[in-house]
Amino acid sequence: MTLHTTVRFFCSVVAAFARLVRELRRAASSSAMSSPVGLIATAPLPLRRKTKLVAALAPPQPSSVVARPAEVCDAVVSGVGAVDQPQQAESKRKKTTAWSARGRPSRLVIPVANDAGELAAGWGAAAAPVKEADVEVEGEGFWLASRAGPRHAMEDAYSVVTHKNGGDSQLAFYGVFDGHGGRAAVDFVSQRLGQNVVSAVLAAGAERRDEASLVVVEDDDAVSAAIRAAYLATDSELLAQHQGASGGACAATALVTGGDLYVAHLGDCRAVLSRDGGAAAALTADHTCAAEGERARIERGGGFVSRSGSGVWRVQGSLAVSRSFGDAGLKRWVLAEPAVARVPLRAGCEFLIVASDGLWDKVGNQEAVDVVLRSRNAAATSSVARSCAELVDMAQRRGSRDDVTVMVVDLERFVR
Repeated sequence: MTLHTTVRFFCSVVAAFARLVRELRRAASSSAMSSPVGLIATAPLPLRRKTKLVAALAPPQPSSVVARPAEVCDAVVSGVGAVDQPQQAESKRKKTTAWSARGRPSRLVIPVANDAGELAAGWGAAAAPVKEADVEVEGEGFWLASRAGPRHAMEDAYSVVTHKNGGDSQLAFYGVFDGHGGRAAVDFVSQRLGQNVVSAVLAAGAERRDEASLVVVEDDDAVSAAIRAAYLATDSELLAQHQGASGGACAATALVTGGDLYVAHLGDCRAVLSRDGGAAAALTADHTCAAEGERARIERGGGFVSRSGSGVWRVQGSLAVSRSFGDAGLKRWVLAEPAVARVPLRAGCEFLIVASDGLWDKVGNQEAVDVVLRSRNAAATSSVARSCAELVDMAQRRGSRDDVTVMVVDLERFVR
């Protein structure tokens, strides 16, 4: 009996609670329909940005839009659905403009190159500098053509120095220079080396000559020693005047004196002799790390030689030549002592081609001699000048992107 009474009691409590809930819901619905509570309005939110929403509870008022400064995204709108369409559109426009001004990156202005063939490299990079015009020179007993490559500003140079010694015996110096790392080194060397060599040779005086043959010999006579000393002195002057400079220069030079031809060089500039009807004879051997002797010398001095991804051997992983003017940071291994070769000028010595590696990387020794020989056979000095330009064209047609400088020296006028 007691259990039955308890169950009836709990059932009555549940029924009463259910009636109470229904009455509360009915009352809440009626209150919401009549109470003047303001609605919460929000402006469009910028992506990935947190914004606080503020509810304004107030009695009914004329419709209005209250916007915070442009740098704040919150907006408060008062009234019960009382924002008219023009005001709402204006508010949305202002909010969108403010958000766009913050979210959009600064405009990038990329200059357009004046020459359609020169493209600006990188963001906002200036157009490539205007290339120097082709250089063609016809001098006393020599011809020259030079053209800058497309990669950078011109870094080749040349020098010619003549001196009358004793009125009859003529002393002449010819040089082609190839700079790297800027123009400072090549400009200095092209201006100073010829003068230093001529002065040193004149001071050394006349020395012995090998009259027996046309064999090229490494000679330790006074003239060769004077040339080596002039090279080393020029390098010392360059390092003293341009302290801290990282650039350098290669060179190939020819000195005619006393009936002999002395050819000296540093790096990969080259001199090729034509003799006996057009047979090519290289008077220099490129100073590169691919040469076993140069590589061994560098390693004995505590340096190293590594091969780059393009297959080029480099000193300390940096420089492709093993001897040069300048290159102060590598001077311990990259020497300025030249190799000097002497050739007695006898019948059969025709002309000498001195050129930067921009030519020799694409044109062979004999091929270059053949081009000049065809021009000489045309019996016009202007044809020899054109042959220099033809060699420059040939190298660049074959893909040379380096500066190309070609000098041809007439040797027959020095033959007695």
